[in-house]
Amino acid sequence: MPRRRTPKRDEAKNIWRASGKTKALKDIADELGVAASTVRKWKSTDRWDDELKGNAPIEKERYDSLRKNQNAVGNHGGAAPPHNHNAVTHGLFAKWLPDETSDILQVVEQQSPADIIWQNITLQYTAIIRAQQIMYVNDHNDLSDEISGSGMGTTYDVQYAWDKQATFMAAQSRAMGTLGNLIKQFVAIADENDIRRKRITLMEAQVDKAKAEVAQLKRDSDRDNLPLPTFVDDVPEDDEEIRGDADGDDNQAAKNTD
Repeated sequence: MPRRRTPKRDEAKNIWRASGKTKALKDIADELGVAASTVRKWKSTDRWDDELKGNAPIEKERYDSLRKNQNAVGNHGGAAPPHNHNAVTHGLFAKWLPDETSDILQVVEQQSPADIIWQNITLQYTAIIRAQQIMYVNDHNDLSDEISGSGMGTTYDVQYAWDKQATFMAAQSRAMGTLGNLIKQFVAIADENDIRRKRITLMEAQVDKAKAEVAQLKRDSDRDNLPLPTFVDDVPEDDEEIRGDADGDDNQAAKNTD
């Protein structure tokens, strides 16, 4: 039995239309108490934007004409067996996934691989920038201590400035390596005329600048004899490079044995 159409679906469209088609879908979702992805799905499925183009009938007129149509007189339809999902593209997902997850899946399915990678790029890049504030170390006297246990006495977990800075630099280096790989994937599959390629160029320049700053901090730390972890700056480009590194390690091991 098909799911009954929720009144909120038409109400969402009426709110959007009453606002002059300018109200954000997220605000409409908050007003109706539904997920923003659900409102986006309604807008796409019901083709709200087609009203602006004049190539779609008004909903009321369309349903009025269907009610007066006599084509189906005497035909009671061939109902599908119980639990049949003929009308669902992915019956497995519709059966097992929560409704909200299923709604998100339908939105994601409308995106191209380039769009998905681009969203991951922006999320990763945003996380890198946000980490600057969260993991900021003021100076070499920046000390953090917090209670990690208590019993007969109080135990403190202490982090010195160099330790916090080293942790931050290692995490930043790994994050930039991940971002670099995502950028390579996007460039490999994105259209040559994709406007986002220009933003990629800017991101690459900023990442290179950040790597240079990390390298300078490392040199300064080496000069001051402060320990630093191993940085993940270079990620193998392909299988050939990985095999080359492995052969080099084997040759070095053989020399040490001799």
